[in-house]
Amino acid sequence: MRKEYRNIKWTLRNIIFITLMMLPLLSTSCSSELLPKALAAATQDTVLQVKEENGDVFAEIQRNIDLVTDLKAKVQDAQLNNKPVSLNNIIKDLETVTQSYEKLAGQRDNIRQELLGRVKKVENMRKTVDAEIKSLQEREVDYTEQLRLVNDPDPDIAKTRKEALARAIKYVQSQISLWRQFSNVQRDIIIEMSGIQRTIDSFLAMIESTSIVFREGLNLLYLQRDINEAIALFASDIPTMEQLTQEMERSWDNLDYLLETLTGVASIGKTISQ
Repeated sequence: MRKEYRNIKWTLRNIIFITLMMLPLLSTSCSSELLPKALAAATQDTVLQVKEENGDVFAEIQRNIDLVTDLKAKVQDAQLNNKPVSLNNIIKDLETVTQSYEKLAGQRDNIRQELLGRVKKVENMRKTVDAEIKSLQEREVDYTEQLRLVNDPDPDIAKTRKEALARAIKYVQSQISLWRQFSNVQRDIIIEMSGIQRTIDSFLAMIESTSIVFREGLNLLYLQRDINEAIALFASDIPTMEQLTQEMERSWDNLDYLLETLTGVASIGKTISQ
């Protein structure tokens, strides 16, 4: 009977030990085991969303850059081969580019809020990690306090409980260590993401500045075209004026001839047809 009692006591002690040892793992396995992977996937999704949702903006800017580069190449080729350049065609293409930049500049606040919203989302993920670490630290404190207060009259049960709590504290500390490693990686991502705000501001400021530069450059070409057309109106009459000027100057000699012939002493006594 005493032997059976010892066996039952041994079995009960081991059940208590195993149960207490597994409690911290059971309470965290559902969240902690999958949470890092989920957070990493969410971070990656956020980065992809930034690329996808702003892809149209980036593509439009790239088209503008390519069009201006192509215009430059055409003008250089025309100069190299002494070909005429159509100012109207260049103005038409540059007007398209200018209007594009002006439209994007007008959307500056919306683009900025959207991009920064993605950055904020990643920052919120970091708060989830910090909360997980804090929760584990609180659990460690709780187990440590329980360990300090173990006071069972049965020395075997007290020993088992102390061993279980000590093991639980060790496992919780290991979980905290792993979470901190993950947190350090995520912190580096956050630091890099924080630089995105400066990049966004610089990017949007460049769009706005580019819209101003292209508008004033286009205004210059408009003025050049208008002046060219105005001069052309005068130029159509310049050949006539030059010809008449030369003929008027030649007519002075004719006038001299007529005057010398028809006036003075030489003409006295001569019959002049009226």
